[in-house]
Amino acid sequence: MMPMTKRFRLTFGLLPTLLMAADVKTFPAKDVDLSVYRTYTLLPTRVLTGNGVVENDPEVSPLIAEALRKQLSRKGLTEQSEGADLEVAAGGLAVSIPQVEALVFNPSNDATWGTSPIAVLGRYNKEGTLIVNLIDPRMKKSVWLGVTKRALGKPSTLKKDIDKATEAMFKKYPPLK
Repeated sequence: MMPMTKRFRLTFGLLPTLLMAADVKTFPAKDVDLSVYRTYTLLPTRVLTGNGVVENDPEVSPLIAEALRKQLSRKGLTEQSEGADLEVAAGGLAVSIPQVEALVFNPSNDATWGTSPIAVLGRYNKEGTLIVNLIDPRMKKSVWLGVTKRALGKPSTLKKDIDKATEAMFKKYPPLK
């Protein structure tokens, strides 16, 4: 079994390049027949937040795991605790993007252009990227990688967003033979 830090680097090493991609991108390994894989083990989910990496986040991780189990099952894969054909490393990047709604300036007549605002009204829009890396533990390399943006958003729609994102991602996984 590959050390956790190496699996993390495999999963997140290309993140800056992948974030520039479209909403859903997949990267199957060349010359690998994905139909030979029948079992998988889910590795701890990691979410990169403003406070650092959170492993098995109690809010997000169970939703990601549930969505992955559903999609992997649809592809004919069975979960196994040990000795599986694939290790599934999933992670997310949760970011808050500031959005300025209005600037309030001093309304007095002596204010000049360029005067500092007295108030800034805004909000933070949450957006997140979901990464799923299927690793062959015998070859110690990634055999399929999926990346989707806008998967980790508002708490009220988190489950729906993750389900929708993983479904879109696994539509690009090869069909069963």
